[in-house]
Amino acid sequence: MINDPENLVFEGVRHLDSSKTYKDLLSDNVEEQIRAILSISWNDDWHFAQDVCFKYARHHNSHVRKISIIGLGHVARIHGAIDMDSVLALVGDLRRAGLDPGSIEEMFDDIMVFIARQGRRPV
Repeated sequence: MINDPENLVFEGVRHLDSSKTYKDLLSDNVEEQIRAILSISWNDDWHFAQDVCFKYARHHNSHVRKISIIGLGHVARIHGAIDMDSVLALVGDLRRAGLDPGSIEEMFDDIMVFIARQGRRPV
């Protein structure tokens, strides 16, 4: 269960099975949504992955929101691209709402390491 840190089960990011993943993304099950967001951020087209992460970063559930923000860091790291204007707009929205400051910092660290410092250009 997500709310019980002592019983967390860590698993690898699953391969993208688009029909199952997209169905899970749209489900009401938070754990399925989280797995889907991770799978998409690792395996799907970076534009689509980024858009999914942006959408779910504003989700009402804090776990979904946090994994979406982390997913943006994965997009930068794995795909070597990110839309910085959209990232900055998201960060502003989340900060104004007082949401997930630690996750925001982790995402920026990933973007700085995997985009800015490696000479890749943000889109």
